[in-house]
Amino acid sequence: MKNIIIFLNGARGIPVVKAVQESRHAVTAVVVPSKQKCDPIQDEVQKIGLDCLRLENVNSTEAIAHLQSLLPELFIIAGFSTIFKEELINIPRMGVINLHAGRLPEYRGGSPLNWQIINGESEAVISVIKIDQGIDTGPVLSEQAIKIEPSDTIADLHGQANKLFPGLVLDAIERIETETNPGRIQDEDNAMYWHQRSDRDGYLDFSRFTAKQADRFIRALTRPYPGAWAFLDQKKVRLLAAEIPKMDLRGSSGRICFIQGQGPYVVCKDRALLLKEYLIEETPNSSLKHGQYLS
Repeated sequence: MKNIIIFLNGARGIPVVKAVQESRHAVTAVVVPSKQKCDPIQDEVQKIGLDCLRLENVNSTEAIAHLQSLLPELFIIAGFSTIFKEELINIPRMGVINLHAGRLPEYRGGSPLNWQIINGESEAVISVIKIDQGIDTGPVLSEQAIKIEPSDTIADLHGQANKLFPGLVLDAIERIETETNPGRIQDEDNAMYWHQRSDRDGYLDFSRFTAKQADRFIRALTRPYPGAWAFLDQKKVRLLAAEIPKMDLRGSSGRICFIQGQGPYVVCKDRALLLKEYLIEETPNSSLKHGQYLS
């Protein structure tokens, strides 16, 4: 294909732009939201030999007219959160494909990588799908599983996904061009939708979470996100790294303990978790003390 437009809003799209541009295909435009502070993205796109097209609303009459004038063969959505309306979807001759970092149809919707860690999945699945009028409902053109190791954080999974997506995209383009495989039709009986996560969803209630659940929650929300959080009195404590210790320490949920100078441990619903990295927001140089409670 000689006229592909890629929509991106973060680091995930850059390797895709590069891979497509270095293949026998050609990228003619890279679209980013006009409000996005995308100077680093723009720099990377320019290194590839392209410029960013900033559009405030891709579904607007003006944006649709401009994109139609480019006569695109294919749209690729790579981390661009705006839902495309039918008129926009119908512009490219060969349709629209989307990069989705979740197993389908079980992980439709937002924040799929985070949810897969939180839910204790043994592997995450990333997918490239053909867009239709639904939300993440189209046929799956290519997909790949990523094993989730016990210590993997959300940053680890994002890194692996970003390396794998370019190959999946090129495979999907080949399938579309040759019409050799229409894609895997999703089973609606197994469909589940998950909401996009925000920082408000990061509260960790130690009375409800087991140590394993709390560990997964912390790993799923750590950098590049703000991190899981709990309260120390009125101060918010960011929980950025933890591990399940060999020592089986139990007690009152939320209790901070130091044992022979080791800690801080925080007691969960079943047993304690060892906090490896945390930050007390209002007093970042302070530390948790034995006998305090996180609530």
